[in-house]
Parts: sequence; C-alpha cells; structure tokens
Amino acid sequence: MSDDDIRPFQLKWTIAGPQGGKVGFEITGTFGLYNGNRGYRIDGRLRIVEGEAYYQEIGNPKLFVRRNGGEESGRQWGWQPITGKKACDRLCVMEMFFVRTGYWAPADRSLLLDIGAHHRWSRRTEFSPAVEVRMVD
Repeated sequence: MSDDDIRPFQLKWTIAGPQGGKVGFEITGTFGLYNGNRGYRIDGRLRIVEGEAYYQEIGNPKLFVRRNGGEESGRQWGWQPITGKKACDRLCVMEMFFVRTGYWAPADRSLLLDIGAHHRWSRRTEFSPAVEVRMVD
C-alpha cells in the first residue's frame, strides 16, 4: 500500500436518552487497497467523543461496527459485523480498535460502515447512518 491508496473516513453519531441527555460516538480510521488492488484493509477505532449524560441514561447499549459493500450495479453484499460488541462503560475506559481485511471483486465500488447499538433491556438495535468509503473512483 502506498500513501496515495490510503483514504481516511469518519462517522459521528449521537444517541439521545429518554431524559434529554445524549452521548456521541465516532468511528475514524483509514481504508486502503493492497495486493494489486485485489484486497482491502480497514484500520479504525470506535470511541465516545461527547457525553452530556452518563452512559446509563441511554441504557448502556453494546456498540459494534458493521460493513456492507456496494457494487457498480447498485447491488449490496449485505451487512456484516466486523467488531465484537462492547458496552459503553468499556468505551468510557478505553477505545475499541478494529482491523478488517478482505478481497473484493472488480465490480465492487465502495464499502459502507456504520455503528450499531444493541439495547439489552429493550432488545432493540439501532444503527447510525452509514459512511461510504470509495474503493475506486
């Protein structure tokens, strides 16, 4: 991988609590192609960036990152988790780093990344808007 092939990405997302507090999360990292542009590598981190409320107010959800791929035709691969689930109290203490490598077909054009929050009490899972990382322009 050369420095020209590495592309940064960033996604911020806020979860609001029932009493008006909110906690902000962010994934940042880099995406690059390697092995003659046949493989890709994502290096990223998930962290809490702001919090007007204690994480318990939003139910201490377990957070994870997932990915999807987009082809030239518009077809998508399907969402797949690329990290384990980590509770907010763990994210208060440390960030969650992740690395994902894989191969892609010539028809693939982009990767989509988003943050998922699994609320254990309500058994509800919500997802952030996705950030698109273009493989080829």
